[in-house]
Amino acid sequence: MLIGQKIAKLRIQSNLTQEQLAEKLYVSRDLISKWETGKRRPDYKTVLKLAEFFSVKPEDIIKTNDAVFNELSGFIPETYNKGSEALTAALNVFLSNINERDRCIFIRRYYFMEDINDIADEYDIKESCVRMILMRTRKKLRKYLKEDSDEL
Repeated sequence: MLIGQKIAKLRIQSNLTQEQLAEKLYVSRDLISKWETGKRRPDYKTVLKLAEFFSVKPEDIIKTNDAVFNELSGFIPETYNKGSEALTAALNVFLSNINERDRCIFIRRYYFMEDINDIADEYDIKESCVRMILMRTRKKLRKYLKEDSDEL
């Protein structure tokens, strides 16, 4: 089940309209609609708020690996199945071979789904620097996965 479908199901089970859920989360009804139809995805902080509101685990709304792989899907060669053990293993090897700061920034963004602003504040760098680090790391990841998939 997709994240939007899970949100809709939890909302309906709680006998709430989109408007009522929007009011509880301090967002617009239109945004709730976009989540439920798959036109937009909530960030991980919002998933945490939804989980708390519905008294479920965040993993009941979105699997962490799914969030990571969805965010990185444009950088993963088609030779890998999304969420496969081979992809997870390759990602772990890749991360173990990059410098610590870049690895930590990558993990905070793509595993913990932290906002770029929060990461920048933590490392006392500009948001543009975080974006640049992430872009370069994604390019390195794409190259690494392509070379790794050619060996499969």
